[in-house]
Amino acid sequence: THKVAISNHRITNVTHQEVTINYKDYRDGSETKQLTLKNEEFARRFSLHVLPKRFVRIRHYGILSSSWKRGKLQQLQEELHVARALVEPKTQHRKCYCCKVGNLVTLHVFGQRGPPEKYLIGNKLASVN
Repeated sequence: THKVAISNHRITNVTHQEVTINYKDYRDGSETKQLTLKNEEFARRFSLHVLPKRFVRIRHYGILSSSWKRGKLQQLQEELHVARALVEPKTQHRKCYCCKVGNLVTLHVFGQRGPPEKYLIGNKLASVN
């Protein structure tokens, strides 16, 4: 998460006029190629990746974090008068795993960490009525 724009092992040659670097061309089957740039162009491209002082580029912080999106994104969209995309709930018409006939109906949904202990008997789920 804290990687630099280009590491030293990718820089193969430096002269007074040019810098040569290795890069991986993913459009050409991940083939390693060389790119020679004028010093000014190399410095320009490199400086695009330099963050201002006290900034850290980590996708889990700031507006990229899921908690920020969940909490403040809706408020920000309302203040900016941005129309939110409507998400339609998915309908699940699941068939029986054994006979493949009829639709299964969800009676209870447990949390992400599994069912509470009162629902467990040994290693099996108890039927709850």
